[in-house]
Parts: sequence; C-alpha cells; structure tokens
Amino acid sequence: MKITDVLSPTMTKCDLPGGSKKRVLENLSAFITEQLGGDAEQSDSLFHKLVARERLGSTGIGEGVAIPHCRASGFNRIHGCLIKLQNPVDFDALDDQPVDLIFALIVPEEKNDEHLATLARVAALMQNESSRQSLRQCSSNDELFSTAIQLERAN
Repeated sequence: MKITDVLSPTMTKCDLPGGSKKRVLENLSAFITEQLGGDAEQSDSLFHKLVARERLGSTGIGEGVAIPHCRASGFNRIHGCLIKLQNPVDFDALDDQPVDLIFALIVPEEKNDEHLATLARVAALMQNESSRQSLRQCSSNDELFSTAIQLERAN
C-alpha cells in the first residue's frame, strides 16, 4: 500500500505543539480524531492505544523520526497522519535523538498484511536523509503534504 493511499492533505500538520512524548501523542490523537469527524471519547481511546503500543517499544526509529501506529476498531481503511512538530521532543528513539517528524498509522483491526506493508513503505521513505531534509524545510500543511507525495513518487 502506498503512502498516497493512506495520507490526505487534511491529515498533514506542520508545527503541531508537543513538549513531551505524551503530549505529542495526545495532540496527535486529538488532531486525527478531529480530521476524521470523531469525538473526545474516540480521541481518548486512540491516545490510549498509541500509548499502549509505545509501551511495547518506542516507535522512534532514529534520525528524528517516529512512526507511532496502532490497531483501532471503527475504521474501514488505514489512515496515515504526517506531522512536523513545532519543537523536537524526546521520544525514547533508538538513537536517543529527539523527534520532529512523525508519520502515524491508524489501522483497522483486520488489516494486518496491509499494515505491515504500509509501515515498511513509510519507514523506507523516512529513513532517507534527503527525504527528511525536504520534509523539515516545509513551512505549511499543504507544502508538507505535497512534499511527501513528491518524495514517494520519486522513490
């Protein structure tokens, strides 16, 4: 599954506030839920699922990137959310570097194979140095989205 299949302009956010890993996950959950038309209860549920996944091991893959992901009921397809944080935060990443780029994946319970393929595709894109640099230079939601799409098409 391609990034273009899971990411939309409304699910792309430049300068999301954070301050801590927990606050970033709270803000991320609220943003995703708002964009998908959910309510505060759904946001809280998503936050708890993301935190539970982080307890299994950090989704901070290094080089300032995290790919938080979880399975959630009530979704009929995989949703991606690309975030450039306002300020880098400690995310317990493998390389101990703070995170400023996040690509979250919310996956329906039954989409395991698609989940793994999408996760691998996102990881490959985000592990590319020039891709990270291009995303970090973006200053608007639209620019962040279009850059991500261009980068995927180039790879």
